[in-house]
Amino acid sequence: MSVSASKGDETLLTFEGESHRLFIEGRGFDFEKLVVSSEGKAKLFLKNSEHNLYTFLDFEEPRFVYVVSRIGVKDLILQGCRIEEIMGENCIISFSKLQKDA
Repeated sequence: MSVSASKGDETLLTFEGESHRLFIEGRGFDFEKLVVSSEGKAKLFLKNSEHNLYTFLDFEEPRFVYVVSRIGVKDLILQGCRIEEIMGENCIISFSKLQKDA
């Protein structure tokens, strides 16, 4: 389930990995939490085994990132995604456009 808020440059949406998965280039990834802010950035908290996500999402080539519920409903599309910073098992992703489907 996602939580929505709208205060300035604060959190817009939060997705928990228990109920959602990320898809990049048709490949699904588990995660702990994704926090999307209104300033065109998202913080992605990964699980230990998901470092291979970085081979599909990098610093150069912009990608689409889909957030899909575990029951198969596409809840969010982030367009133009690039990694800005990697901090151990977590990273900051910039995006150019957000589309909320739910």
